[in-house]
Amino acid sequence: MDTICESRIVICYNINLFLLIKRDGRKDMRRFFVPLITAMIFLVSAVVEGAPMVPNLPKVAGKPVLATVNGEPLTLKEFDSALASLHEGTTDNVLRPRSKPTDILERLINAKLILQEARNIGLDALPEAVAAVKLYEEDSLRGMLYGYHVRNIKKADKKETEKRYREAVKEVNISSILIEKEEIAKRFDEEIKSGGDFDEAAKRLLDAGEAKGSIEGKYMKIESLSPEVAGSVSVLKKGEVSSLLKIGKHFSILKVQDIRFPDDPAARQKAERDALQAKRVAALKIYTEKLRKKFSKVNGKLLDRLDFESKEPGFDSFLTDKRVIAKLQGEKPITVADLAKALQKKFFHGSERAAERKKLNSKKQDVLDEILTKRVILKEARRKKFDKTEYHIADVDGYRNGVLFGTFVQKVLDPDIKVEEAEIKTYIREHPYEYMTPEMIRMDSIVFSKREDAEDAIGKLRKGVDFQWMKSNADGQIDPKKAGNLLAFGGTLMITELPEGVRKVVAGGIKGDYRMYSEADGPSYVLSIGEVYPSKSKPFDDVKDDIYRKLHHEKRQKILREWEDKLRNASEVKIYATGEKLDRIVKPQAR
Repeated sequence: MDTICESRIVICYNINLFLLIKRDGRKDMRRFFVPLITAMIFLVSAVVEGAPMVPNLPKVAGKPVLATVNGEPLTLKEFDSALASLHEGTTDNVLRPRSKPTDILERLINAKLILQEARNIGLDALPEAVAAVKLYEEDSLRGMLYGYHVRNIKKADKKETEKRYREAVKEVNISSILIEKEEIAKRFDEEIKSGGDFDEAAKRLLDAGEAKGSIEGKYMKIESLSPEVAGSVSVLKKGEVSSLLKIGKHFSILKVQDIRFPDDPAARQKAERDALQAKRVAALKIYTEKLRKKFSKVNGKLLDRLDFESKEPGFDSFLTDKRVIAKLQGEKPITVADLAKALQKKFFHGSERAAERKKLNSKKQDVLDEILTKRVILKEARRKKFDKTEYHIADVDGYRNGVLFGTFVQKVLDPDIKVEEAEIKTYIREHPYEYMTPEMIRMDSIVFSKREDAEDAIGKLRKGVDFQWMKSNADGQIDPKKAGNLLAFGGTLMITELPEGVRKVVAGGIKGDYRMYSEADGPSYVLSIGEVYPSKSKPFDDVKDDIYRKLHHEKRQKILREWEDKLRNASEVKIYATGEKLDRIVKPQAR
């Protein structure tokens, strides 16, 4: 558990297997700080190794420090995390700082100042902030334990992989006929069941006009079939015939002529991934069940007696019921009230309506199992001291600071931000081209291999020859199906997306005009101009929300900068590496 390898495994699976744990109640809080979390990335200091040991930097708890903000250290490790985040998404392993190192350091200092102010005014103690961090911490621990438990499951079962692969690529060659009259369909079905030949009987019905379809089958994937057909065909072997199917107002019988499994490397890789994940999930289910048996004991008789759907005394009475329904070793027991509250969360339309649909009692065992699973996994994670690991502590600290930063924005900055309708209209007047529809043109074209043929055609068109007649009869045309790299001008097109030469040719054109565009040593196009749609301002209602968000963001940033300046002037900030000294820390990593 203490090795670097195991730590990395935990982090990796913490992402992939986190999905096994259901989350509730975190969405509202997170939506306020997620857009700002990039600015706070330096606080997510998860397992950053190999930080350069730069001489002459002071140390706090053995860690090199670049600055102190009111006595709080800003470590080199935090700076490394911010620097690494700037290069996420690159594909060549070359680090390219998008900002000067000094600018990055300044932003980190300002962020620390905001966090300190948020704590000073007690935002970290708000119930919603505390609850969000607690939920994240517990989810993180469960994810770490899950990841650690399956760290050595690295290969999928070959049989399971092959099964999934064959299901994914399976193609069936199906012959089918569609019969309108039920009596004919039933007669046909009885004939086949009595040993009749499908192909002969189907051909007879087709020849008589009593059925539609074909005995000439074609290969199709199971997922491309309708649910009724897929369900029937999926269980048939080569040569077998389906039972009589009702499809809409018609009836059908199918025959599987052949089954094949085409080679598909991508599908095989997916099958391996899915099989591996299924193997891990199965292992986790067994592991979880063992932990539940080890740490908990359920009062099954009480659980069976609980009737959450009864009108008397009613569901609300269970919300305060302190009877113990499950005991956990060394932990707070689970009461009937705990179960009732969890059930209540499952039904967004309210517990009373859920009771009318008779769903509460059928869900009580599943919900209790879910509560127990979360509790026992959390207990085991703490027993194994995952909560004491450097990764977990840094991860939760980063999340906590993200919540705090978002809460500061929500509670302190946003209430003072007002965007009036007049401001939105002023912005539109000052930026008219940002909120206009594109200029469009409807065109059709005829393509000639020789310029003189195109010139002859355009002359005839201007004298009144019908364009569609010309397109069907003119000599010297290039068949678009046989020629490659031809430009396509059919339909309504954006002027700005046309090639520059075409834009010049059609400029000023009106409906009914004919223009010619020729490429050097290439084909010549006769262009028929239809409707021309000039650019125009978009309706105010279509753009006002977008502009509101833009102006709101700009005002938020301005107020944030003002807060940073105010706090900076009132604070003691000491910087130990700037200019060339800071460059020497960054540049070795940027090579």
